[in-house]
Amino acid sequence: MNSKINLALSIGLSVFLWSCYPKNQNNIFNIIDFGAQGDSITVNTLAIQKAIDACSAAGGGMVLFPKGKFTTGTLTLKSSIDYHFHPGAILIGSARIEDYNAPAGENNIMLIAQQPQHETLRVLLDGTGVSNVSFSGQGIIEGNGKYFWDENYTPSERPVPWISFRHAENITIRDLTFQNSPSHVIRFQKSSQITIDGIKIINDPRSPNTDGIDLVDSRNAFISNSFISTGDDAICLKTDAGGVVENIVVTNCILESDDAALKFGTGSAGITRFCTFNNITINKSRYGVSLFMLEGGIFEMNSFSNLIITKGSRHKQEYPIFIDVDKKRPHDEYGLINHITFNNLIIRSGGKILINGRPEQPIRNLELSNIHFIVDQEVDFSQASKPRGNKNFPKLPESIDRSSVPAHVTLGYIDNLTMDNIKLLPDPVGKRKNIDFENVKISKRDF
Repeated sequence: MNSKINLALSIGLSVFLWSCYPKNQNNIFNIIDFGAQGDSITVNTLAIQKAIDACSAAGGGMVLFPKGKFTTGTLTLKSSIDYHFHPGAILIGSARIEDYNAPAGENNIMLIAQQPQHETLRVLLDGTGVSNVSFSGQGIIEGNGKYFWDENYTPSERPVPWISFRHAENITIRDLTFQNSPSHVIRFQKSSQITIDGIKIINDPRSPNTDGIDLVDSRNAFISNSFISTGDDAICLKTDAGGVVENIVVTNCILESDDAALKFGTGSAGITRFCTFNNITINKSRYGVSLFMLEGGIFEMNSFSNLIITKGSRHKQEYPIFIDVDKKRPHDEYGLINHITFNNLIIRSGGKILINGRPEQPIRNLELSNIHFIVDQEVDFSQASKPRGNKNFPKLPESIDRSSVPAHVTLGYIDNLTMDNIKLLPDPVGKRKNIDFENVKISKRDF
């Protein structure tokens, strides 16, 4: 009986995996055959688009990027295609904003610093409505980011986001390198069945708004075995009103971020749930894990385990863990954070863990277990101001700000807190106490 069950499971898994890949792999469409020139100068938008359209018309297959440097503007992706990069293949986003189309019908919901909130989308790769798409190979996608900001890293008009999948399904991205993006690197909105494995994302830490991977109202995503180093959040989960982010697995990754390595919010009007983060090393990040509940939604049943979080950001004050319930605007509701677990963490930082709910909406059922926090330097938090998740969000008069409390771990307004095997090794000349509590109901305490 067991052998029959195993055989059935094996067949089912094979069918599922087969269904996720583009069909007609014998249909190979080399972009050079359609007039593309890999000289880094020629703008090949029309030639590459012809290859994509021909592959789609043939029922799908492979669009091949051979060795060379191929500059392009906006490309409209089509379904059932493997976009395959040979070693030495580099797809270069044009340095001219005029080469990027503005897809009709939708606006960007994400707030971009120094730019309007509803800026029209301009993207390099437009994956709206596609399914059964894969990106594979050993190539590079180059963003030419330096052409879209000045010497002070103030952005001008630029592609936002850089690579966009909206209402997309069965998307696989493997082994490629994405570098020097002009904005958010890869963004999924209202998409599902996403696999990202073995990729690299490399951006200057000073580059503005260069999130690595954004998941907006999306579900069923696997991110693994990847290196992400960015000028903004490395992996960010966001929800719009009525939206859901769920069933996200991130594992075996190395993350570096000038902001948050792992972030929920600040878009948090919907539900973010059933997300697992495991076996992750976080370096040089202002926040290791940050949960910004600002728009009245729900974060529930999410797990963070086996993390190593080390210092090294260019910011004086760091937060290995930051969780906060607040409002973005006075009329917003206070959102709920419930059933969040942190287990098996090693932290080395001069920063602080800051977790804070509200009297009207405490954080509920929070577990902190097996955490080893090495405080290896004394950092002055006496003048600290609580982060808001975006410099354009003003602090509200009713906000509760406990960031300046002189403690390595500051906890407030929590209902049913479990603390098990918490070890702190503070700087011997430090002036802060280990843990500060305010309105916290503790069910178990061992530290």
